[in-house]
Amino acid sequence: MKIVTGILVAAAFLTLAACSPKQTATTNDTKPATTPTNTAEPAAPLEQKQEDTVTPIKKGETLTIQDFADITVTGNKISKKIEPSKPGDFHTLYESKETDSTFFALIIKAKNLGAEGIKADKIAEVNLKFDNKYDYDTFSTIEERGGEDFTYTNITSVDPLKTGTLYYLSEIPNEVAKSDKPLKAEIKIQDKVYEYTIR
Repeated sequence: MKIVTGILVAAAFLTLAACSPKQTATTNDTKPATTPTNTAEPAAPLEQKQEDTVTPIKKGETLTIQDFADITVTGNKISKKIEPSKPGDFHTLYESKETDSTFFALIIKAKNLGAEGIKADKIAEVNLKFDNKYDYDTFSTIEERGGEDFTYTNITSVDPLKTGTLYYLSEIPNEVAKSDKPLKAEIKIQDKVYEYTIR
């Protein structure tokens, strides 16, 4: 009789255990499940790397950018007054009125290799770097009438297979003009940077 009672008690215990709701391993932690993510942003470092890559360019050397332009740095000037190469009787000029500053001009010839005209102000961007730490922005102008005058680059196009002469100008302190410390022009053309050493 004791054996039967023991068997019944054991069966009842097993039945209760089987019927009770299952408990799963849970915690009170309410943090949402996360999957490991790559926190690195590969696009930014790659872009930075491209911008850090600077190609040297020398005076008179022609840089050919396929289907865009042949670019040649023909020289530079540091002067109180910048005039076109063959000044006509009436022409535009750039003159520094400040006693402590002067003008710098980087002169670039650009031959359009594309099938359509290129807006002159879209050909290049130029920035001056003095002593490897001081930056000076430039603005551009372009010769017209065979070098007799200057006109605005934002209203001028260089037609296919024609060449424009552009001046990238910056008014710089006399200290920069007269110093023997390094002076370079960083020329950005279609997201690539070229470096022209002035001194």
